[in-house]
Amino acid sequence: MPEKTEAQKKAQKKYMEKFMVAQVRMERAKYERVQAHAEARGESVNGFINRAIDRQISQDRDKGPCEAQQGTPGGEGISLHPEAIQTAQNAAQKAGETVSQFVERAVETQAQRDEMARKMEGVQ
Repeated sequence: MPEKTEAQKKAQKKYMEKFMVAQVRMERAKYERVQAHAEARGESVNGFINRAIDRQISQDRDKGPCEAQQGTPGGEGISLHPEAIQTAQNAAQKAGETVSQFVERAVETQAQRDEMARKMEGVQ
């Protein structure tokens, strides 16, 4: 593969400046479930987590604050758009959670919803 030109490097750097990196810690078994679930839907773990966050924030906005849940150690880092991180931070604060707790809850909730939808598709 040819080396990137200076213009390509500059364009990539400018593009990446739009993003922030947030580390989400979860038990290895949970990460593997999330990864398998995302792959089954044809998306990346990062894409799945971002979608789960967006959906959870929308739900929280509709229902109000939820009880905090305790996070778990372990896991891997992901890249999120700065707006997604800011939204997660605001929603976590309103829910009385840390960002990690909020993201973990959002991911778990979205995985459950996707599993229910998949089961419903199989029934019909």
